[in-house]
Amino acid sequence: MKLKLPSPWILLVLGAGCGEAGDHERLGDQAYGESRYAQALAEYRQVLANDPDARVWAKAGAAALRTRNLEVASEAYLRLAAEDPTRAAEAAEGLEAVARAAERVGDGKRLQVAVLGMGAIAPDRSIGRYALELIRRPGAEATDLVAVFPGAIAVAPDPETVDSLLVVYGAALRETTGCGEALAAFQAGVRRTRIAALRNRAEEGVAACSLWMGHRAEAMGRPGDAELWFGAAIRIDSSTTVGRRALVGYGDARLRLGDTLAGVMAYRTLVSDGVQTDSILQMALDRLEDLRGSAPFDSARIILQ
Repeated sequence: MKLKLPSPWILLVLGAGCGEAGDHERLGDQAYGESRYAQALAEYRQVLANDPDARVWAKAGAAALRTRNLEVASEAYLRLAAEDPTRAAEAAEGLEAVARAAERVGDGKRLQVAVLGMGAIAPDRSIGRYALELIRRPGAEATDLVAVFPGAIAVAPDPETVDSLLVVYGAALRETTGCGEALAAFQAGVRRTRIAALRNRAEEGVAACSLWMGHRAEAMGRPGDAELWFGAAIRIDSSTTVGRRALVGYGDARLRLGDTLAGVMAYRTLVSDGVQTDSILQMALDRLEDLRGSAPFDSARIILQ
């Protein structure tokens, strides 16, 4: 079988395409060397439209920085790291230059892209100063900045700022990755802070996450663990919605562990409140109705009288 050679016209077109890309890159290099950065960027982008080579992404990033086009510069350095991971350190340096420029002009959006990009491609690189600046900006969404909180906490200027960041970090983790990671941040806030308002927020976080962990343990068939988690939530404040729901969970866990008396007493604690009428109260009433007439039910009624 004979191999069919490409048509000379096809080769000519392909050669012209390659030559055109090379021409654009050479024109870009020439313009950059003559400080005509906008023209250089335009030439490099012509090349990248057909051949997204890491070498040209690096040149485009530098030209974009010179023209203060921070959005294009960020994209270029991120693509540089993606196309050639061995140049991740170079890309991170470029992103840090973007972050400095964004900080100078007060461009929070570009600062966020650059800081998050640095954290993604060079996790060992210090981003603390920029992270702290980013978090402090008005309108910053904590859930969008979860990845930069550890860096910001590391460079916080005083204990009060550390405590505040820990609580906000815990809340952001709770909304994104869940209580498995958030609980430690809330607990650290409770241990550290002397500011009443911060402590209350941290305790609320501990209680909510303890309730969540209790439900998870319950679903996994571990009533002993569930009892401990529900108890932790109750100890913070049994009168809140979270604390009252934890009482129901605690009662359920004690029942599964064979301690019917403790379960009944937990339910009756809710019923004896007599103030709040809601679905949580109804849960306790339903469980007591199921246990009515049992010896533990009568014993609990006597104890609580």
